[in-house]
Amino acid sequence: MRKLQFDKSHILLWLISALFLTAFVVGIAVLRSESLSSQLRTDQPINVLLIFQQDEKPVSTQLLTFYPSKAKAALLDVPGNTAVILTTIKRMDRIDYTFKANSPKSFATEVSHYLDIPLNGYLLFDEKGLSSFVDYLNGLQLFIPSMIIQEGQQGVRLPGGAVTLDGDKVLQFLRYKEEQENEGDALARRQKMALALIKRLAYNSAYLENKKSASILTKSIKSNFSGQALRRLLQEIAKLDADAVLMQRITGTYRMVEGEEKFFPFYDGELARDMLKQTLNAMSVASNTTSGGRIYTVEILNGTTERGLASRTAEIFGSFGYDVVAVGNADKFEYTSTRIIDRYGDKEALASIGAVIKCVNFGDASEYKGSIKADYSIILGKDFNGRECVQ
Repeated sequence: MRKLQFDKSHILLWLISALFLTAFVVGIAVLRSESLSSQLRTDQPINVLLIFQQDEKPVSTQLLTFYPSKAKAALLDVPGNTAVILTTIKRMDRIDYTFKANSPKSFATEVSHYLDIPLNGYLLFDEKGLSSFVDYLNGLQLFIPSMIIQEGQQGVRLPGGAVTLDGDKVLQFLRYKEEQENEGDALARRQKMALALIKRLAYNSAYLENKKSASILTKSIKSNFSGQALRRLLQEIAKLDADAVLMQRITGTYRMVEGEEKFFPFYDGELARDMLKQTLNAMSVASNTTSGGRIYTVEILNGTTERGLASRTAEIFGSFGYDVVAVGNADKFEYTSTRIIDRYGDKEALASIGAVIKCVNFGDASEYKGSIKADYSIILGKDFNGRECVQ
């Protein structure tokens, strides 16, 4: 019987291949750490996708964008059923169509392409990871208007009021949906959960200074960052002024397409892309002491004969994170030019509000005869086309 000959050169080849692969993986991890460190040193904006996964699907996706030195940040909710032209398959479908459980690289690429913003990476919280993360931070503080009890295989039992939820209850909070709750309200509730997570991380920031406790936290998250870079990123997130995080959303309409409800953003997503650019610009020039993180109130007044114009414009400002406290008609319907009335006196804020609709026509309260109910009043004129002011 012929004996099998074993070529020792194969062992050397395998060793070289293994060493090369190890060096490549380590090199990529070091590159990511250095890339993040470089952006932090040069105070470049950090853009990270927070993905909360349940039943192998992204139940909530939030884009966290911030400037490290400013401690300012914004959270943008990205609905999973947003209708987009997917770059990987060259056809329209929901943006989470390319999502793969525990490996959201393609999904993150689609979000980055659609919003026209570079992503540093993603943080993926699956059920086990999120529960562990929350429990290690001693729970999340949330407000639930009333007690929630839903029977079934995945039952939901949540207390009402200002409560602290453990990991298992947070999973229920993400999962449930009330009968009369529309999709927009559900998304807003989940976004508040993401904000509560940031607040809790800030409260327990000391955990990240200890290697052992930091390792426990980072192991709860699936990410494309190395362990060292992830710890550094969490340390920067923990420094954010959580009470001043700007809550933003993409505005649009829901429509049934081939038996499935899809979300169609206004202006094919151009509004959301403009919003991100303006938000980043505002954060880059704002000082840490400016405005104290205040969210300004605005009222939208229709100074034209076009019906519904003020309500539609309120949607735009709401998506940018402004608190729209009143919508109505101006004292007359013959305004030729759109005008923004300033009662508060913050010129930076006034310029930011004007940038939303490309309006540079400003005035003070003495110029308007009607009652003013907010920090800034926007009187829409005939030059406003529903999205911006035009010549």
